[in-house]
Amino acid sequence: MCGIFGIITNQKNISLGKIVLEGIKRLEYRGYDSCGIVTLSDSKLYVKKDSGRIDEIQKKIDLTEFPNDSKLALAHTRWATHGAPTKNNSHPHLDCSGKIAVVHNGIIDNFIELRKELAQKGHIFKSETDTEIIPHLIEIKMKEGLNFKDSVIEALKLCKGAYGLAICHADHPDSFIVVRKESPLVIGIEEGKTTYCASDIPAFLPLTRKCYIMDDDELAVLKAGEVEFFDINTDKKIEKEIQLIEWNIDAAEKGGYEHFMLKEIYEEPTAMKRTMKISKDLLRIFAKILWSAENIYITAAGTSFYASLAGKFIISRFLGKYIQAIECSELQTQLSNSLKDESVIIAVSQSGETIDTIEAIRWAKSKKNVKVLTITNVVGSSLTRYSDHVIVTQAGPEIGVAATKTYNTQVLTLALIAIEIAKLRKVELDSEIKKYEKALEETPQIIENFLKNNVDSIKGVVNALEKSVNFFFLARGISIATAKEGGLKLKEVACRFIEGYSAAHAKHGPIALVREGFPIIFIAPPDETYQRLIGNVMEFKARGGKIISLVVENDKNITELSDITIRIPQPGDKYYNIFSPITFTPALQLLAYYTSLHHGLDPDKPLNLSKTVTVH
Repeated sequence: MCGIFGIITNQKNISLGKIVLEGIKRLEYRGYDSCGIVTLSDSKLYVKKDSGRIDEIQKKIDLTEFPNDSKLALAHTRWATHGAPTKNNSHPHLDCSGKIAVVHNGIIDNFIELRKELAQKGHIFKSETDTEIIPHLIEIKMKEGLNFKDSVIEALKLCKGAYGLAICHADHPDSFIVVRKESPLVIGIEEGKTTYCASDIPAFLPLTRKCYIMDDDELAVLKAGEVEFFDINTDKKIEKEIQLIEWNIDAAEKGGYEHFMLKEIYEEPTAMKRTMKISKDLLRIFAKILWSAENIYITAAGTSFYASLAGKFIISRFLGKYIQAIECSELQTQLSNSLKDESVIIAVSQSGETIDTIEAIRWAKSKKNVKVLTITNVVGSSLTRYSDHVIVTQAGPEIGVAATKTYNTQVLTLALIAIEIAKLRKVELDSEIKKYEKALEETPQIIENFLKNNVDSIKGVVNALEKSVNFFFLARGISIATAKEGGLKLKEVACRFIEGYSAAHAKHGPIALVREGFPIIFIAPPDETYQRLIGNVMEFKARGGKIISLVVENDKNITELSDITIRIPQPGDKYYNIFSPITFTPALQLLAYYTSLHHGLDPDKPLNLSKTVTVH
């Protein structure tokens, strides 16, 4: 949702302004409506902020220009929730005295009531945000005689909602405070020298590989090169171990690519090869739990939900049981009277911080004795704390807002679990299972071959469709998930209107929209739905639709009916078809990427979106 970066140091030979600007820019994928920085000098706070993207703001006001003696700074990049993306609504926000500054990622649910109470006490607000109540609440507690840390704790006891917070006080130049509840915060440290806080590790990764992962309901007091942790419920000190980050900053930089989205598409084969190395023992634990379960649900949001649709289809093929897929925001509503003890819920989330997914899992665990199996890309994320077993995909850092490699590693992980189920149940001959296993192992190479040889053909499709603003993405069976995810990507980064749909159901309404030249993209692996899909292609072609088909290398029938084909270099047998949501999707990601460029858009910063959604 929003990005937070903070630093406190005792070093004299560093450019604090440059470090802060670079740190917050590495978090701009989390929000890019506005940006602000606060620094501290001679018991005064100095704030610079404005609406717009960071580079635009930097051209107007030099965000790197700090007082010479400043050793502390907090920065924020915003994805607007409460209040429009204006200068006044940008962070940081101050109290009445101008002594306390706060940057915030999350939502304060009861801010309206608190704001009214504060206004009645004479507090003046300069923004429409929920965040601005926090420095005023801290101000009140300090006037009551509490110290800085205790004032923060007592103020937050009045707040309901989610927050990752960094807070500084003009009279406390040697420290600042960070607090986490349901919004991610990590702390980096150069012991004895400098301490950092951030919403995500890449912000400080060029500076240190040593970090602490904060848990919910934890407060930390950061000083130069040292940090103390406290439980905000008990105020007891907490001992935490430093973690060493294994990947380097190259993984979080563009590396010569024009955009993160393109870089991350090309990283998919490597990410998948790493994910293939997930412990067989861990995969088997997931497989055994699913094998013994009577009621199984899979839940997620956005791209992760479409990965879940594909994955549940693959698992069901070998498990022989029905798995109900429910969007996480609807899980409580749909299961309020039907959730049973011993149910199993598979939760899928790229960040592990998606608030709807976390709340769905918390609700389920509070109501029944359920098992939660989580698939995420982030070690120590909030979702993992409510899970019985966790598999961490190996996508590495993903900066592009539109998920690419995390989608494919999620589907791959679910497919790996499916193979382990097949081995346990022995519903297939060992020789058959090995063929499925071999096909799955070859998916990274299939994608790599496609990316090497087909970029020009994708650009040709983009040129042929340059005037199109409405699209259908149609498919049957397992490929419906691919159609929905491919359509979502074009919608997100290219701002085209997309309907991702079952090709069979498209006859029941959507086909009425088809006119001469209307683009319809069919996802068409030669699986058990292929012959019926041919009929759907003919129906739309007969009404003037422009047919673009995604097919395997040796396809003939649908190719003959299509105006344009995109060929995926893989065999057309059942062992490969079942994994087509993995191998077919990068073509649609590239289509979205190049369409975005064609229309002058920034694929890394889609309009109104951010990487991690921490609001309801």
